[in-house]
Amino acid sequence: MDLGFAIRVMDKHYHPLIFSRLKALFGAEDWDGVQAYLSTLSNAQFRTAGYLIGERLLADADAEVFWEVARRLILWQPKAFTVTIGKAAALRLERGTLSLGHQGFHALSEALKGESHVIDRHKLLVVWLPAVKDYATMESLLEQFGVADARQRAELLVPVDGVTAAFVLLRALRFEEHDRDFLTRVCRALIRRASDESNAQSKERNLCFNLASLLRTYFDLPDLRGTFSLTIEPYELSRIDTDFDVFSRVVTKV
Repeated sequence: MDLGFAIRVMDKHYHPLIFSRLKALFGAEDWDGVQAYLSTLSNAQFRTAGYLIGERLLADADAEVFWEVARRLILWQPKAFTVTIGKAAALRLERGTLSLGHQGFHALSEALKGESHVIDRHKLLVVWLPAVKDYATMESLLEQFGVADARQRAELLVPVDGVTAAFVLLRALRFEEHDRDFLTRVCRALIRRASDESNAQSKERNLCFNLASLLRTYFDLPDLRGTFSLTIEPYELSRIDTDFDVFSRVVTKV
């Protein structure tokens, strides 16, 4: 059967001939061969190959293999593979089958340094930050990807669900404590996000409101008006930016 015709009539996420060839190359760890094979494919075939790599071949690959493939393909064709591989990594990070502490990740982050990879780093952060559940790992990820500025961190973290991102956001905002206007804008962004939640009883809605209330108290923001019901004890406030358990307990109060 003509390969081009087969691609058109089958699911765009799968084709047995392409999968078989890629699987053999992965089994041999022939990464130059993978790139050479991908270079022979039509646009439609190339997209199918991308799905197969991200959704199948990397789903249960050894961590060493995963990060080697990620580094090679993202550097080779960033527009085609950054998001695909980023999503594959996010799923595995959530399941605990991949670690950002692996040497392969450090090799990737080193390779993506520089102005030419700003967009690639941003795309990866957008999909990886929600998958990271440990605040030290999240801060390390931001640091390794060159996001040291508190304002840049805030822009990335405000849309991210979960207590971990909220804690890292608070810790970043400490470096902007002198700029009340900026801090007030961050709180208002959180309130807008809470107001946009479709489920009025959702955990994220409550978390956003509570975080805005916590920031208002922590940074003493008198211009932030509204009804805030969160109560914070003085002993909690003194440890709120250093003790994740204390922070989590306060910010998730109902």
